[in-house]
Amino acid sequence: MKLAVGDKVKFLNQTGGGVVSKIVSSQIVNVTDETGFDIPTLIKDLVKVEPATGAGKLFEQEIIVPTPDSYAPQSGPQVSDTDIVPLRRVPEQRNIEQGVYLAFVPHQQSWLITGDLDVLLVNRTPHTLLASVFTKHDDSFHFADYEAIDPESRYLVATIDREEVSQWLHGVVQALFIRNKTQKLLKPLSEEFRIKASKFYKEESYANIACLGQNALLVEIAKLLDLPAFAEIAQSATAEPEPQPKQQETKKKKSHIVNPNNILEQHIIAQGVAEVNLHIEELTDDDSSLSDQEKLGLQLSYFQRCVNDAIANHVQKVIFIHGVGQGVLKNEIIKELRQYQGVHFFDAPMAKYGVGATEVYFGNNVSKES
Repeated sequence: MKLAVGDKVKFLNQTGGGVVSKIVSSQIVNVTDETGFDIPTLIKDLVKVEPATGAGKLFEQEIIVPTPDSYAPQSGPQVSDTDIVPLRRVPEQRNIEQGVYLAFVPHQQSWLITGDLDVLLVNRTPHTLLASVFTKHDDSFHFADYEAIDPESRYLVATIDREEVSQWLHGVVQALFIRNKTQKLLKPLSEEFRIKASKFYKEESYANIACLGQNALLVEIAKLLDLPAFAEIAQSATAEPEPQPKQQETKKKKSHIVNPNNILEQHIIAQGVAEVNLHIEELTDDDSSLSDQEKLGLQLSYFQRCVNDAIANHVQKVIFIHGVGQGVLKNEIIKELRQYQGVHFFDAPMAKYGVGATEVYFGNNVSKES
């Protein structure tokens, strides 16, 4: 089946559908669903929704997806004349964390480990970034480029071929954070980065970065929350202290926890986001007496409890780390998730989790098929 950008499609292995927003390769496309998520999907797992004719129009179910005015397939990084481009607007739960990153983007998105690469400095912060990049090789620091990068934007530092990769394995990013009005001044950034050469030649090192709209090898320089402050506006000493909430009021604030035995609560890593490690050694102190079937049963039971807690407590995203192995646990997890409506799932970002984790998104109205 041949698909083009703008085609309406439905998922074969789960409910729902959307519109093809990007041709990633000859086998993969991005599908924007009704919630605005871009979901990388194998073409073989999609069915094209053909326009109905005649009486068939009476039974046609329309898929309504919020889409930009126009879609255009991207064969490589799109940059402007100034080489500073705003990041794509994507839902926060699909975005990378706020911070500063280097991204190595292959020109040939269908052949990730060959051809030229664009080196992008990504400013995913609300500050203007006055940044400079240095590489370190031949026992010296080599100046690469500098620029004032707008908030939530990316900057093309360099375009390199594969023979130049060795010059980008080690380096330093230095930057000042500038904002017209702020209650917190951040200290200047000076962070070293190191990359294993082998990563550039493994397809699993490249992940689809939603705010870039491209597959890229992403290198974290610094997270915004981890950056130290130079100074903050102190509260006035004459200001009246905020009244302490009474114990009864505190309990009301926690009333959104439906299940008092919510095991997912201990796995929360950010607002509305949890990360659950399903490796057997994380679930029991001693698994030596357990058979393989018993281990699998314990892992699936814990997984199901976490899913129930996520639905009950309106958790938006859960990353389940299941490992690779023979793929038995992952297959069982996917089999279970396919029974739900309002749930989306796909491989977690390879740059962070490798190929051993599944990212699950829970909508507002999740139900299990009977």
